[in-house]
Amino acid sequence: MSTPSLLEPASAPPSSPWPMRLALGALLVALVGAGLYWQFRFYGEKQAVVRFMEALKAGDYQAAYKLWNPLPTYSYTDFLQDWGETTSFGRVRSYEILSVQTPGRVEIAVPNKPTIGVARTAESGVIVTVRINEQLEPVRIWVERKDKSLGFPPF
Repeated sequence: MSTPSLLEPASAPPSSPWPMRLALGALLVALVGAGLYWQFRFYGEKQAVVRFMEALKAGDYQAAYKLWNPLPTYSYTDFLQDWGETTSFGRVRSYEILSVQTPGRVEIAVPNKPTIGVARTAESGVIVTVRINEQLEPVRIWVERKDKSLGFPPF
């Protein structure tokens, strides 16, 4: 057996696998957390629309009107004209949530006027696109993030 000399470096002890395991574990937790956040980021807004559509589907227009959280100028009669059985899609028998999006920059075009750019902030609300009774033209519903009130999109 030979003894190491002063000119030869001492052999390094074997490295522990734990720092690499901890780093990979932290990365995995971060990726799973980011994925879950992305999947459920609009959960509350979707559920507000689901409650509204289920009330319409059940024919409970009074409950749906309350969920709509209308302005004082939007009467129950107005609501029935927009969401009642006499609308273009009729009584709601089925629905499908197609997408949820945050609004981007909106441009308003007025004839003989320059185009006006209006920016909506993502914190204000989201637009939930719903297909009702398998119709081709979906309906867009605005959901305010702070109180989950529903309305027509402002643009």
